[in-house]
Amino acid sequence: MLAVLAEASAWLGERSVDQWPDRFPTGWVLPAIEAGETWLAELEGQIVGTLVVQWEDPLFWAGYPTDAGYLHRLAVRRHGAGLGGRVLRWAERHASGAGKSYLRLDCVASNESLRAYYERAAYEYVGDVTVDEYVQSRYERRVGDVIR
Repeated sequence: MLAVLAEASAWLGERSVDQWPDRFPTGWVLPAIEAGETWLAELEGQIVGTLVVQWEDPLFWAGYPTDAGYLHRLAVRRHGAGLGGRVLRWAERHASGAGKSYLRLDCVASNESLRAYYERAAYEYVGDVTVDEYVQSRYERRVGDVIR
């Protein structure tokens, strides 16, 4: 999982996108692993992606109802077109299967290509929030009626 995140961070850095650290500290990712919120995507016996789906996110989504899954640290290896979309759709089904109405996510507001990607994937922009020195754009998609 850390290798996938490091590759994604390097790829972002090559494109001058300041979104993730060069290395994710273990203390930052371990709580989501211990809570059973971290998932891996496997293809042909190889780990090709990772994501976190949580059932609450008071840091980025304070004041919102608890009717959503919250997606963080979605990263895939460059392993062919469509892998990111497949992992994203899995997260939507996972949230729907848990009885949630929405899947919510955020990304650095200056990452225009990622924002466009989420909009093409039918995520609706709901506003920006500032956390520390980052301005995050927040998106949500209704998933309550996704086929489980």
